[in-house]
Amino acid sequence: MKLRTFFCVILCVVPASLFAATAEFTRTLHSGMRGEDVRAMQKMLNADPGTRIALSGIGSLGNESDYFGPATKRALIKFQEKYSAEILAPLGLVSGTGIFGANTRAKAVALLNVVSVPKGAATTQAPASTPTQKTEEQKGEVFVMFPSQYSGKAGATITISGAGFTKTDNTIYFGDWHAVEKASSWNGQEITFKIPAIPKGIYSLFIKNARGESNKDQFFVVTDGVTPEPKIESLNPARVARGGAVTIKGTGFLAIGNTLRTGIKIIENISSADGMSLSFIVPLDTLVAATSPSSKKISIPIWVYLVNENGVSNGKSFDLEL
Repeated sequence: MKLRTFFCVILCVVPASLFAATAEFTRTLHSGMRGEDVRAMQKMLNADPGTRIALSGIGSLGNESDYFGPATKRALIKFQEKYSAEILAPLGLVSGTGIFGANTRAKAVALLNVVSVPKGAATTQAPASTPTQKTEEQKGEVFVMFPSQYSGKAGATITISGAGFTKTDNTIYFGDWHAVEKASSWNGQEITFKIPAIPKGIYSLFIKNARGESNKDQFFVVTDGVTPEPKIESLNPARVARGGAVTIKGTGFLAIGNTLRTGIKIIENISSADGMSLSFIVPLDTLVAATSPSSKKISIPIWVYLVNENGVSNGKSFDLEL
């Protein structure tokens, strides 16, 4: 592989996974999380053709992942809206949130209990999609699901997972001007390579090959390997409504250029006067389309990660009151 710098334009796509007959769902799941319960949730979603995550590659039936990515979130929203009377209506919601909370978990467990089939019982296979369906997966387009890590110094080895990668000649972009060329993939779903020697900073991470260009919603922070990455120690208050202020305390914050990433919003260019604290306002339009007037107070956990040119922090959550 060799390194070069140049410009590129790009499209968006993404993936995820399938169904498990016996699974314990004991925690709230959201974008960015990993675990076998994520894999089980994806299997449950893929058991229904109407909530499938992908038709081929990573995320398709039989190819589940333990990572909760954008495609998993989209499929989960479809699931929540399909069973809105049981999942959303009791909470005063009118559209899915993409968060695997208590009501959604309860419905998933109920379905698993019904769908589970004793050994030896006859089963039927879900019908294959028809050739007339036009989807990104069927057309073999390229998508990046996630990197093995979101930050690292030049020379470190990382792996990108996704689909549509060609055996050779994949070009991995770090932003529009830096790229690693002629990267290979042994299975079409993973590419392992070394982080190029490029300036420290935050880059969009995407891939181009003979099949096309991938989504551009993943990112990577190239660090200097010396400066500590940011760390979140606390969020205050623990519960807040839209329009309310949240203060984050920790270390490694920059005077300017801090970005907060959640499963719902990306809030950019937040400043920190002392490098150990910063505040942000929860946008008034956060999940606003997902709620209807109700006298019942509910809350949804929102996970927050801080990203700046020094790296990516751990995650902490607060409850958003709806």
